[in-house]
Amino acid sequence: MPGYHIGIDLGTSKVTAFQQGKGIVYTQANAICYDTRTGAVAAVGTKAMKMAQRTPAAFHVERPMADGVISDFTVMRHIFTDLIEEVCARQIFRPNLIITAPSGITQLQKRTIMDVAVACGAGKVSLIDNAIASALGSGIPIDKPHGVLMLDIGAGTADIAVITMGTVAFTTTCRIGGMLADEMLTRFFIKERSMELGISTIQRIKHVIGCAFPREEELELSVGGKDHVTQLPVTASVTSSEVCAALQPWTQQLCDAVHSVLEQTPAELYRDICEEGILLTGGMAQLYGLDRAIEEQLHLEVHVCADGANAAAKGAGLSLRHLKTLEDHGYLFRAKERRD
Repeated sequence: MPGYHIGIDLGTSKVTAFQQGKGIVYTQANAICYDTRTGAVAAVGTKAMKMAQRTPAAFHVERPMADGVISDFTVMRHIFTDLIEEVCARQIFRPNLIITAPSGITQLQKRTIMDVAVACGAGKVSLIDNAIASALGSGIPIDKPHGVLMLDIGAGTADIAVITMGTVAFTTTCRIGGMLADEMLTRFFIKERSMELGISTIQRIKHVIGCAFPREEELELSVGGKDHVTQLPVTASVTSSEVCAALQPWTQQLCDAVHSVLEQTPAELYRDICEEGILLTGGMAQLYGLDRAIEEQLHLEVHVCADGANAAAKGAGLSLRHLKTLEDHGYLFRAKERRD
């Protein structure tokens, strides 16, 4: 694949791009904002989310991704166009894009992702399995006859996969991501505190004092919202213990999903996993105590990737080093070059 290459992690909540020699070159919310009065696109990416949160009556946000696949092709074209224009503004040649995708999607869905990217200005487009990309980005060798269990938790989904010899032996994609955790926190505070909290406040709680395992030292955070009954403004102090209790069902669902994959894993690969443990990547990998909660449930050691949020994008960008291994197992699907 001559030319220069960009690895893209096409997530539900954000799009991250990695370029060899430069690192992460693009990180934006995976959304666009329409002006409801004119129907025109008002903003793309993170700016779109900020605009809609401040002026909800005048603007409407659309997300192009649902459960790892494109649900709105028009919106996705705006995202790809913005990415290519920002990253490749002064480049003569079209970039080759290597995009992560959940292992469970169909060939038609894969082709759709590639066609949209090519239509937006890419030279060639290849897809790589999300688990393979996350392993590469975490520094895990994928071409060895040794089983590795990847648990990649993004905003919309969690990808759980056993990989060996550059291929996925067993995998499942489930809707147990950061958005589900946000929903559980929202419902918890309505039920227990009769408080309605905005999504930005919920995410602040999750990032600042959130935990999946009890903290050694209790943390508190003052937040503002509105009373669920009177709809009047209220302020309250939230504790890390409350957040841990609210997220317990989410953690249990995640552990159950991992256990279901382990049940299908052959004995030899299972032995490898018992020796090496689980590699935890994705944006939710940094949730305090998640590794300890999984260890307690599954009795397997859990290793947290230091830069889990960018592991998939980095792995996609570095995948050319393993092109032969990946193509041998069918994890790269090449689109036709665009012709003007």
